[in-house]
Amino acid sequence: MAKTRNDPRLSVNKLAQYVTSRAGRQNQILRNAKYPPDYITAYYRDAAEAISRFIGGGMSDLGILDRMTLKLLQSESSNIQQDRQKSANVDAIETFANMLDDIDLRGATPSLGAHVAPHISVAGVAISIRPDIILRSEKKGAPLVGALKLHFPRSEPLDEEQAGYISALLHRFAADHLLDEGTASTAHCVVIDISSAKFYPGVASVKKRMADIEGSCGHIAQLWPSIVP
Repeated sequence: MAKTRNDPRLSVNKLAQYVTSRAGRQNQILRNAKYPPDYITAYYRDAAEAISRFIGGGMSDLGILDRMTLKLLQSESSNIQQDRQKSANVDAIETFANMLDDIDLRGATPSLGAHVAPHISVAGVAISIRPDIILRSEKKGAPLVGALKLHFPRSEPLDEEQAGYISALLHRFAADHLLDEGTASTAHCVVIDISSAKFYPGVASVKKRMADIEGSCGHIAQLWPSIVP
């Protein structure tokens, strides 16, 4: 039996999809968020680990990607679902490797994000962001900080508008939770969408996007009690 979240909560990627979707898809997103499965497998865990370690290490050691690919290819699958998951992770790593020339961190120094990160709250909705990478830079001697988010599912590729909302929320995360490290930098709040093999740089117009997100979150908070399985 699915568990129930009594208080409204969405992941950053699902919220970006919600803001840009029609009513039917919005309702589905909210039902899945309120009644998540008891057991959720991180389908792209292996690819996310390898790619994050590669970026966090300065994007210089391709052996990190190669070793994970070899480990996956040599591992045994006990059923067809595991075999498909393994293939999807290998494909994700290979797709990312072919994107390297497109990835521009604007001179920032990358490091791994925390496995557990605080949520941000917008209009009564808790938003789970957990950046995969933290980006640190400086401008005229003043420290800047940003974040990078990976996106994987082939069935749900991001478009430019959705990536822009994720970038704005990464900026909000940096402003709320990384303030001690520097000023939140819009240029360093970036998205890598493995599913469409696209790198999305940070957006400049954060204020307008956050206004859209606040409106959507207010609506979500009102709807949440009425959502049924």
